[in-house]
Amino acid sequence: MKKIKYILVLLIFGFYSCSDYLDINDNPNNLHTDQAKPDQYLPAAQVACYSVQATTMNRLGLLFSNATGGNVQTYAAPFSNEFNFNITSNFYNGIFEGIYLNVNTFQKIIDFPDATGQYMEYKAIAKICKAYYMQYIVDLYGNAPYTDAFKGIANVTPKYEDDQKIYKKLLTELDEARALISTIQSNPPTALESSATSDMMLGGDMSKWNKFANTIELKMLVRMSNNTGDVAAWRDDRLSALSADFISEDVTVQPGYSAANNSQLNPFVYSFGWDAAGNITNRNVYCISGHLAKCLNGLADINYASAADQEVVAGSGVFYPLVVDPRRYNIFAKSAAGYHKGVTQGSTTVDVYKPGGSSLGQPSKFAPLFFNPYNNIGLASTTSLPTTGTGNFLDSSKGYVMTLAEASFLQAEAALLGANGVGTYSALGLNAQTSYNSGVTNSFLIDLLTSANATTYIAAISNKPNFGYKSSNSFAQNYNAILYQKYVALLNTNAIEAYISNTKTSKYSATPNRGYPLFPMPKGAPVQNRPLRLIYPTSEFIANSANVPNISTANIYDINTYSPFWLQGNPPIEN
Repeated sequence: MKKIKYILVLLIFGFYSCSDYLDINDNPNNLHTDQAKPDQYLPAAQVACYSVQATTMNRLGLLFSNATGGNVQTYAAPFSNEFNFNITSNFYNGIFEGIYLNVNTFQKIIDFPDATGQYMEYKAIAKICKAYYMQYIVDLYGNAPYTDAFKGIANVTPKYEDDQKIYKKLLTELDEARALISTIQSNPPTALESSATSDMMLGGDMSKWNKFANTIELKMLVRMSNNTGDVAAWRDDRLSALSADFISEDVTVQPGYSAANNSQLNPFVYSFGWDAAGNITNRNVYCISGHLAKCLNGLADINYASAADQEVVAGSGVFYPLVVDPRRYNIFAKSAAGYHKGVTQGSTTVDVYKPGGSSLGQPSKFAPLFFNPYNNIGLASTTSLPTTGTGNFLDSSKGYVMTLAEASFLQAEAALLGANGVGTYSALGLNAQTSYNSGVTNSFLIDLLTSANATTYIAAISNKPNFGYKSSNSFAQNYNAILYQKYVALLNTNAIEAYISNTKTSKYSATPNRGYPLFPMPKGAPVQNRPLRLIYPTSEFIANSANVPNISTANIYDINTYSPFWLQGNPPIEN
């Protein structure tokens, strides 16, 4: 387990640590925040930002992408706010507040005095991480505080900036980070301090950080595929200059997660599965949704009422693939009956199960492998509970910031857009089929399946438009296929991406207000489509009321000036 020499207690923000990055016990060596240096700030910020992504953002993604239902056999009306889209200023406010709280620590690294260039590696890493997490603020909220947001008590009421202007500034942060990395690699300062032992993500490897910066930029530019006019011209200039040197391995966080106590447990595991003692925390409230069960299972596994019930959304013309996905039981375990039993979002009963089966009993819950990709201690994926003691299942769980599968699907999407004449995505020289195949294969490897399993599945699913890629399919079918496979691949690492992808592509879809990947609305939902953004948290309306836009519920369901700029086509561009 990685050790830390000094203890960072950021008194303003209320985190960390003892002899390890994750131990919260008091220690006489505690440092006040103004005594800390970049080597203490960096691990704290990386771990805390990952926690927001792994918990609050992932939960919203799982529910808003119709991947999970509520366990109605144990709880009354679980997730009613999510399924009824009761979006208020108190809805998932931990995303906005958590990202700002912790990105502020990256900003402390960026602003740290460094006349000799001692902390160049730290500053490059901080700029890249800041861009990665602040992108999600734009994607989920649109306009937001940025330039004035990280000045502490010097400005406690930061103004809101246009979101496409924030995107431009984030891309500038990536440019500056890559310039620092280039200097480090070609002419490093004599005072340079290595970030190898403080960097919990890529071990201070600047070549890997450069690739991650390129991949983040690709994600941002792909988000902008709808834009036209001046915004599209700016996007295309960036695409033409972007290096296609993207990540070649998963980007993870591992500060020493262990089952020693709850504070040292991976927050993803604690939030969705078990505590450090192996007691169930929230695993019982989640189950496989009826929609995902239909996606992953064959015709013989699902009690379809009729052939019409096999249509994903009534009137869409898109039907479930009816192909068994080998990943299915590594994502959601078999029920006690030996097959998937799911709950349609908004249903009050277990209503999706094997023909001849029963709606009684518990629905299918997250598989152990869901919490520990690659199963790196050898725990069988069919085991219902984590092990304890030596070789504890919970000890080797990493945090996944961006997987290689996600990066591959981003490249497939960019290649498909380029091949269909959108912008200058073709300048990257990518091949959609090749990148798609890599994405599926990498997803299979995460789930302990082989490349041969992936090859067989790719061949079978290719004959199912909208779920598998095939050159003879239409642009819409292949676009849905890429984002569907990305959806399945990221369920246990970055589920929010499916919701954002669906929102982003709502203009492309032939089904009004429903983008790719296509997934149905919850049963009995009082609105026709999912919101296209969230509402700012109550804390902003209280503490920053003079600046926060007064967003109403009516503003979040259609495309307007409050929507993320990449949905607005050709919004005015600010310099």
